[in-house]
Amino acid sequence: MKPLHSLIYLTVIFLLIQGLGFSVGLAMISGIAEGVIEPAVSEGDSPKSSVNIFIYVLVLTAILLGLFKLGLDLIIKVLTYFALYGGVFLTFTALWDDIGFILSLIYYPIAIILRERAHVSNLTLIFVVSGIGGFLGASLAAFPALFLVLILAAYDLVAVFGTKHMVTLAEKAKGKIPFMFIIPVRDRELGLGTGDLAIPLVFTVSVLRDYAMANATLTALGGLAGVIWLFTYTLDKEGVTLPALPPIAIGAFSGFVASLIVL
Repeated sequence: MKPLHSLIYLTVIFLLIQGLGFSVGLAMISGIAEGVIEPAVSEGDSPKSSVNIFIYVLVLTAILLGLFKLGLDLIIKVLTYFALYGGVFLTFTALWDDIGFILSLIYYPIAIILRERAHVSNLTLIFVVSGIGGFLGASLAAFPALFLVLILAAYDLVAVFGTKHMVTLAEKAKGKIPFMFIIPVRDRELGLGTGDLAIPLVFTVSVLRDYAMANATLTALGGLAGVIWLFTYTLDKEGVTLPALPPIAIGAFSGFVASLIVL
């Protein structure tokens, strides 16, 4: 795929996640406000929730690395597919209510069967990220969500350039569990982790919750600018693993600040 086509493909993925994530977020925000849906965290207005989520990420990463080291790939696959279905379920039910549950049960087995096809895998991950990111964003206030984005962006830098355990995890997971978006470019493929797109969505949906659609849209466009910069920067750097979250987070934060100034 030509670089321009790859960039358009990546842009469409990002915008679909934001659009679906906003739809999921609005449904969750309404449900939480009415008391019909329990929020993902109990103290959404407190930075403590951000710290708790960060600790959860650390523990989950350690568990995955431990399971890989022990060669328990089957357990990893079962847990991963179960978690991925949770994201699909959240998106489908938020969009189509009760019938969404039935649609998720129809779609997900087909997606697993066709998981080797990059476009199918990417579409499934779009649904997963939209559901999980939208739900978590609806449960967090904007500034705790921003704090979460910043600490995870810093962690991404350490995990890739410092301890390098995120590189190890990506290498071990490659071809075993579908948790990366695959972007074909020329004669190779670029991988983008689900967290790199889910975490910015958490922030944009939290902005939608506390401010307005215009603020959230500018925040999302800032994140898109970060994605485009990242793609352009890595285009001619083969065999290099870079942390994707920091530039996307910086872009989203810049978009948020711009929205506060302009709107």
